[in-house]
Formats: sequence, C-alpha cells, structure tokens
Amino acid sequence: MWIFVVAGMMTATACGWKPAEPAGERGRKASMASIASFDPNEDIQFDLEAYGSDRPDQYAIEQAFATRYGAFDDCVAAEKKRRHKDAQLPGDVAMAIKLNPKSNKPFAVNAELDPGAESKKLNDCLRDAAAAATYPEYDGPPVQVKFSFELDPGSVEVEE
Repeated sequence: MWIFVVAGMMTATACGWKPAEPAGERGRKASMASIASFDPNEDIQFDLEAYGSDRPDQYAIEQAFATRYGAFDDCVAAEKKRRHKDAQLPGDVAMAIKLNPKSNKPFAVNAELDPGAESKKLNDCLRDAAAAATYPEYDGPPVQVKFSFELDPGSVEVEE
C-alpha cells in the first residue's frame, strides 16, 4: 500500500504537479458571479406536466427586488473604490430575472449597464445582489421579470 503512495508522490513530483492554490492562499482570484446568466431570446419549452398554471404575484416580486437596493448601492461604492474616483457612475441598469417557480431563488439573472459604467466586477456584483432576494414561489412555469433603475442616483444635501 505504501509503495503506491510513494510511487504516486514521485510521479506527481516528476511531472511538475503543483497544488491548485499555493499554500496560504484562499478563495478565487477571478471575479465571477455565483448566479448564471441566460439568453432572454431563447425559445422556452414547457413541460405541461411539470408546472401548474399559476403566475407569480407581481407585487411580491417587486417587494423582493426592492430589498436589494442597499446591496446595489454597496456594489456601486465598491466599483468607485476600484476606480479610485468618487464621481457618479452614469446611466441605468436593466435587469432580467428568470424566476424558478419551485424555489425562492432565481434560475438566472442578467444585468446590462450603460456605456461608461461597464465593468465585469460591477455587473457580477449587481447580478449576485439581485439573486440574493427571496422571490415568491408559485405553481406555474418559469417566467422572466424585468427591472430597470438608475445605477448611481447620487445624493443631494438638504439645508434646513
């Protein structure tokens, strides 16, 4: 038994094998959203036996999405820090969320940023933030819901 272990270690050393992460390093180096994206124009194939006929409650979806505005602001603040600029990021965000009827977490989330605010890390952060909402479950087919909002509305000081 020990012969196989020693032979395996000698083979790995001879081949120049290195561990996936150097000792002491943790986590991923690449920025990547934890939620999938999807093709909004893809043909949808329904299994009529798998789903009921209900539709999700629009108000409940809007309320779930609204809970994430603070997380969206955190994404914007992190992007400004990465850019080393405090200037307002321009444009809007268009989001499409593919709801999973059997779970309160979506199948996938897309986010499109206007030119001037485009950033892979910002896009991934916004997608993850939207995916973290608790969406309503329902007995029906997957549906796509869309939202748009100003990316960085800024703030206005009010003098009293």
